[in-house]
Amino acid sequence: MPATAPAPVRNAPHIGRTLRPADTTLAEDGELRLAGAECGDCGTRIFPAAPVCPSCNGERMKTLPLGAIGTLYAYSTVHVAPPMWQVPYVIGYVDLPEGVRVFGKVAGSDGVAAGLAPDLKVRVHVEADEGPADASPAAPTYRYWFAPA
Repeated sequence: MPATAPAPVRNAPHIGRTLRPADTTLAEDGELRLAGAECGDCGTRIFPAAPVCPSCNGERMKTLPLGAIGTLYAYSTVHVAPPMWQVPYVIGYVDLPEGVRVFGKVAGSDGVAAGLAPDLKVRVHVEADEGPADASPAAPTYRYWFAPA
């Protein structure tokens, strides 16, 4: 029996985390940006957005556009993953100026964390996700990752 190539894994972290349209916003400069939420009751800020505040259970959540530049808080290189994922790749936490810490892929050179360090300024990249050919065009998705600014 001939060997067949494994089917690609949708949403594998080595290509960036997937977002819903509600998790993005269009900035004044025309670039896609991340959108979180802020609680109208206690002021807690979160990403991704949720209909209920995780701090006070308030339901007055409003959209919070997030900045394009953040600070790398911590990162790690992943060397072991399911067979269809490309390894190594780097993941990390980034603190955004709005007070939200976001987890995601950190672009490096071939998945290596060379040149990365805590407190490094990074840019948030958001783009439309092409997805599989049979995906519904009515439900677009997006993906994001971080790269040194």
